[in-house]
Amino acid sequence: MSGKRDPFPVRMKRMFSMLFKFLILIPGVILSLWLGYRLHYFLFLSPFFQLRKVEVLGVSDELNGEILENVRMDHLGLHYYNLLKLRVGPLRDRLQTMPRLRTVRIYKDYPSILRILVQPRKGMILVAGKGLFLADSEGMIMEKVKPEKIKEYCFPVVTGLKEEEIAPGKIIKEEAFFKALDIQAGLLKHRYELYDRLSEFNLNARGDITAVFQGGTEIRFGRKNPLDKLPDLDAFITKYAPGNQDLTTFKYVDLRFNKQIVYALRDTR
Repeated sequence: MSGKRDPFPVRMKRMFSMLFKFLILIPGVILSLWLGYRLHYFLFLSPFFQLRKVEVLGVSDELNGEILENVRMDHLGLHYYNLLKLRVGPLRDRLQTMPRLRTVRIYKDYPSILRILVQPRKGMILVAGKGLFLADSEGMIMEKVKPEKIKEYCFPVVTGLKEEEIAPGKIIKEEAFFKALDIQAGLLKHRYELYDRLSEFNLNARGDITAVFQGGTEIRFGRKNPLDKLPDLDAFITKYAPGNQDLTTFKYVDLRFNKQIVYALRDTR
């Protein structure tokens, strides 16, 4: 069975119709490509979404500079950062590796501002290693203290820990360390005049805690519930050193024994 071809005029009309539709489609495709390019340029390449300001909230000027340097945004004029393309996750992860920061939150304020909200760690005590290091209440070693800045930190020094375990970013896990922090907080709250003369906590391998005060007086707390012995110390001071609360006349006061306090007077001859 043979098919009958359409007349020539019909075929020509059909061909011109298809050609007309094709010619109409080409400008539409070109226009779509051009609009897509312009939209891509506006969103990702134009100055409109260029990062122009980074605000770091909640830190000192010194730490602010360290944070911007860490995320490589201390010289915005030398680099192009697009706020739409900027991924805050890797920035937050990088900042959370800084031992001086406890928490980090990052917000985008379109079209051109990045805000970094930081909760810095608070130094509570100094730790002796290969130098002096600042640590917080969670045992995080925050930084090595520069010699010229040691006087800025009026904290006692923890000695007796392994030097190789003391470095910025490491966490102290020894139970005696946290007991020493408890003693420090107790003296600060109830016996500030004594705390003001506290210079050292020595922790030995058995976990015994000895507080050393200016003048060399030792108070030996031991390792079992040292915080519970502060009332005994308070009673001892009230009875035996009411006018000499810095305990300079004592060589040591030993609180390790149950229901008794052993002490030795300093030889003043």
